[in-house]
Parts: sequence; structure tokens; C-alpha cells
Amino acid sequence: MALKGLTGEPKLGWVFSSPKHELATVMSVAQAVAPGCELFASHTAGEFTERGAMRGGVVVLLLASDSLMFQTAVAAELSVDPAAAASALTQGFAALAKEASTKGLGLSTTVLLLDGLTGVGEQLVQGIRNGTRLFQQIVGGAAGDDGQFKATPVAARDHVGVDSAVLAHIFDKRPWGVGLDHGLRPATPKMTVTKGSGSVIAKLDNRPAFEVYREYAKTKGVELTPATSGSFFIANELGVYFLDGVHHARAPVGVGENGELHLIASIKEGASVCILDGEPDAMIEACTRAATQARQNVGEGPVAGVLVFDCICRGMILGRDFQREIDAVRAVFPEVPVAGFLTYGEIARFRGRNEGWHNTTSVVVAIPA
Repeated sequence: MALKGLTGEPKLGWVFSSPKHELATVMSVAQAVAPGCELFASHTAGEFTERGAMRGGVVVLLLASDSLMFQTAVAAELSVDPAAAASALTQGFAALAKEASTKGLGLSTTVLLLDGLTGVGEQLVQGIRNGTRLFQQIVGGAAGDDGQFKATPVAARDHVGVDSAVLAHIFDKRPWGVGLDHGLRPATPKMTVTKGSGSVIAKLDNRPAFEVYREYAKTKGVELTPATSGSFFIANELGVYFLDGVHHARAPVGVGENGELHLIASIKEGASVCILDGEPDAMIEACTRAATQARQNVGEGPVAGVLVFDCICRGMILGRDFQREIDAVRAVFPEVPVAGFLTYGEIARFRGRNEGWHNTTSVVVAIPA
């Protein structure tokens, strides 16, 4: 799809592909169809447009504009040294920002896609923030593989691979509007992470973390084992408190030998947490709030298109009702192209949301015409 209100040859594009298709092949075909266009691609846990959700498909959004300036970058070996990867991804940003400002393009947004299984997404986003500027917007998503948790590659230029990140720093006259919300609720009493380090939680309230999950699963009629825990974790993530409210979620993706939980992103020892549950109506209302926030943040004027990065767990909880979430976005942005995918982590750092890395959320990005 192209973006409404923008004409000319496409300059930038995003390709969201089912893992049923080899990503290198998808990129090769897309580059042949849109020569000269900088494309960024990832595997997904589900794809969708304004027309509806699909499985096994490919979604493409192309952006044509004579007024934008942008810089693209690729980094590999994220898990080895996320700080070095962030440095590589932001090299030359300051010089381009200075040049863009002389042309009236003082507003910038970074769109980031990365391997969803590295466990360093939070550090990478923070490193990109440090390498750009304090008010830099950063949005995007972590690649998926339909819940298999085996390999989640991304691609740009001639690079296709895992343990990688690809991005575009985009400079524009108008702001790109960003919105975020989750709509989840605590399903357990508040607990304390009494032993943990980085993206591993060993104990909750001095009990092996997996035992806490197993006990909770029994209340739902589920006999949980490490081998069968994947889908349950996705639908019942950990909520992290700030003061008296759940501020964000973190997704467990595996169980260690001693009952510790391995997460996609970190939770600090001493943090207050709970297991979350989702009620469909509340999740749809949250998506409406995210879209409305994006509409407000893009400001006055037409919108060319919308990118949506939505957590795999939301897709699992909503099931066939996921169309309601797409409809919620369309209600705020009628007759505007929408492209999105189900992720293993959502990225939204913008005014009022400094942490950047999220799970179980809807991130809506409105692109100005």
C-alpha cells in the first residue's frame, strides 16, 4: 500500500512478513518492486492492515515524500554488546539533525525493528536515546515468529539476520504522532522480586518464580510445565508497578533449571509486580485511547498513514475479536492506510513515556501527510 496524500516514488518502506516466508526472499521481491526505496523488514507473530488481520501473509507500507530527510542504519550482535550496537545505529545522527534543522525539518522520529529474542531491547532503546537527543521519539517493534520463540530476524539493505536491529531516523516538519496503552489488570496480589538480575527473575516473595506461575495457572485449570509454559506466559505477563498502578508489562519467555523466569526485558530486584490478565473490552478501549493520543500528538492537518505495533499476547487474548482493535484504530483514522504486526515487544518513547520498551501494549504511530 502507499500512503494517502503522498505522491511520487516511494523513499521509505516497512515490510512485515509471516515467518512462513523466507525473509531474504521477501526482501528481494520487495526491492525489485520498489527499486531505490529504503526498506525495513521483520518476521512477525501476525500481520494486519486496515482491511483486517491475517496469518501467513506479507504487509507492506511505502512512504513517498519530497520534504523528508532520513538516515538508515543496521547493527548486528546486539546481545554481545548492545551499547556498541546503539552507537553504530546512531553514528552521524547529530550531523544530519543539524542539516535537517536548516531546512525546517526540526522534528525527528526513529523507527526501529529488532530481533525479539535478544533480551536487550530495553538497553538498545536507551542507547539510541543517548546517541540521538533528549526529546527524540523512538517507535517500533520486536520481530516475532508466530509464538515459536526460535528465530526472529530483521532486514534492511543487504542485511538479513537474527541478533540484529534496523532503523530509520526520520526528520519532518510536522511531528509523527505516537500513542500507547494496554488496558490490562492485575490478576494476583502485588508481589516483590526478591531475587533477580537483568532479564532473569529467580524468586517472587522468596518463592521460585515459576512455582508462583504454576500455582496461578492451577486457578485457571491449567497444569503448567516448563515445556508447555510459552503460550500461558504470553497471555499472562508480569505487570510492573509504579507507585500504586501497573506502569508496564514484561513477558516471560522461558524457565530455567531452578525455576527462574527468563524475560524479554529486565525487571529490577525489589520491584513490585503482579500477573496480568486481559479483558477484551478493556483492551479495545485502551487501543482507542492509544489511537486518540496519536491523533492528538500528530497535530492539526491530514494523516497519510498509520503504523501499529501490537503485542502477540493481545492477539492471543482477543483471538477472533482482534478485528475490534483494528476497527478502533480505523475509527480514529478513517480512510487512512494502516499497517502493523504482532510483536515480541513494543517500542514507544515519546513525550511523557521515557522508558521506551513495552510489552502487552498497542503502539499507534500517525504519519503526517
